[in-house]
Amino acid sequence: MRALAGVIVIATLAACAPADPAVQLAQQWRLCEGGAALADQRIEACSAVIAAATDDPARRAQALLQRGILRADTEQDARAVADFGRALRIDPMLSGAYVERARLHFARAAYDHALRDYDAALALEPNHPIALQGRAEALRGETTALASQLDIVSEALARRPSDASLWNNRCWIRAVEGDELDFALADCNEALRLEPRMAAALDSRGLVYLKRGDHAAALADYEAALALEPNSAHYRYGRGVARVRLGQTQAGQADMAAAERAEPGVARLYESYNIQI
Repeated sequence: MRALAGVIVIATLAACAPADPAVQLAQQWRLCEGGAALADQRIEACSAVIAAATDDPARRAQALLQRGILRADTEQDARAVADFGRALRIDPMLSGAYVERARLHFARAAYDHALRDYDAALALEPNHPIALQGRAEALRGETTALASQLDIVSEALARRPSDASLWNNRCWIRAVEGDELDFALADCNEALRLEPRMAAALDSRGLVYLKRGDHAAALADYEAALALEPNSAHYRYGRGVARVRLGQTQAGQADMAAAERAEPGVARLYESYNIQI
């Protein structure tokens, strides 16, 4: 009888003992990846995988991507963007994270950010169908948004013609769009006439000059902007572009590298302005 009681105790303890951690992790991953469960349960499963898979970076990146998708589906956009960013820090080749983050940017009409992420995805997978379609839609959205912004700023200028910031805003919109560079230059010149020490207007005019091919004038404007705001990575990257185009390759590349370290993503931002090195 005593022996039988011992067997029962052992069997009970075995039933209560935790499962093999590897088996549990595999179950959590299956649930995270696509199990038939509520979104909150799947998010919990993904979180468990992220916490446990410290020795498997690829699995952690995939779990972060999946959790980001689930969070986006449940309108937790800020957390979703954070998850996609973490996934990309682990695996910069994860094209799906760029695509999913681009879709969130597009949904909030941040078309320039969406374009950068779609471009990054297409650099990894040139024929990615969702990225190709999404990029085309983001381009149309950006064009429409710029036209709308241009109208809004022009209407504001009619009421406040002495507002240097409005002249600069219209210069910047035209500079980024690239179709009315002469008008953009006139807008920037007016902004600087009204406020000669406006670093942002010098930066805007620097972009106009880069697009017009007047690299010496662009360099002068970026130098002047940096004299006013020496910690701006955006101005420093523009100066780097101007220097490289003037043949000052080493100094220009040093500027661009320093700007990217200070503000990761500034290089892709300039690419979205259609500035190629």
